[in-house]
Amino acid sequence: MANLKKPIRMCACCRTRYEQNTMYRLQCKEKKLQLFDGIGRSFYICKDCLNNEKKLEKTLYRECKNKDGYLTQLKEMLIYVR
Repeated sequence: MANLKKPIRMCACCRTRYEQNTMYRLQCKEKKLQLFDGIGRSFYICKDCLNNEKKLEKTLYRECKNKDGYLTQLKEMLIYVR
C-alpha cells in the first residue's frame, strides 16, 4: 500500500506548521467566530497558541477584520468542544 502523507497546515498565530488533525479550524462568519462549516474562508490555530491570549487576540483581529469580542467566543467554543 502507498505511504500517504498527512496534510500540513500553518497556524495563523505563530506561523509554524503542524499536522492538520492537531489544529483547530475556525472561521469568522457574520461577526461570529465559529468552527469551520465547509463554506467560506477559514484559518487554523494550534493548541500551543491558545495559551498566549495577547498574541491570539491580535491574530483574531487580523483574521476577522474587526475588533469584536472574539477571544471570549473562542473560549466558550473550546469549553464545548473539549
